[in-house]
Amino acid sequence: MPSLEAHIETERASRYLVHFCKHATAMGGRGAHVPRMRLHGAMSSHDVRIDAQWSDTEGTVTLTPWGRCVLRADENALSVNIEAADENGLREIRDIVTRDLDRFSRRDPLVVTWSRPGTDEAVPTAEAEGVASARRGIPRVLMSIQGIIVAIAGVLVLVLHLGLAGTFLSTAPWAGLAINAVLVIVVVKVALIAVFRFRFRLRRRRRAPKTSADAPVGEGR
Repeated sequence: MPSLEAHIETERASRYLVHFCKHATAMGGRGAHVPRMRLHGAMSSHDVRIDAQWSDTEGTVTLTPWGRCVLRADENALSVNIEAADENGLREIRDIVTRDLDRFSRRDPLVVTWSRPGTDEAVPTAEAEGVASARRGIPRVLMSIQGIIVAIAGVLVLVLHLGLAGTFLSTAPWAGLAINAVLVIVVVKVALIAVFRFRFRLRRRRRAPKTSADAPVGEGR
């Protein structure tokens, strides 16, 4: 029977465990109380029955006919073990767990690395790697955009300087100095505006209302 495991370092292991099990129950229409259901996303072409049982420190989510996922939480980590009937079921459960944990931890992304039990060989999840890379790239992209704006403004100012300088320098001895001073002020203002906009966006993102993933969750069954 194929299996995978992941050891995820986090101080919120119990919260993620309970949240995942509750979400699994919701997807399954309250688990065993609904005989069959059609799930979204990766499971759109399959009929899957879901049942979840959990406490603050341990949870088991069974996805029939694929397999099951066992989660254990302590003070410093969340451990996840998956057992499936075949490799396809293993991949399906792995992707569901990875995607949900990634979504639950948007403000403080978890590092989920899967491996075969008894080995150190990592089994990467392409979807999770793509999301993590995109998140890491957001601040850099914003900084790059601000830098491009400042650079364009600087080029325009330089072009204006070269055009005006030739006209006024021949008629007024102090015109060149005055133009340089004005241009310096313009460049500084553009740079300050770009920095202010970037910091404002970061502050607004930090102050955004908490999502359900960050809200406190109650005790399980």
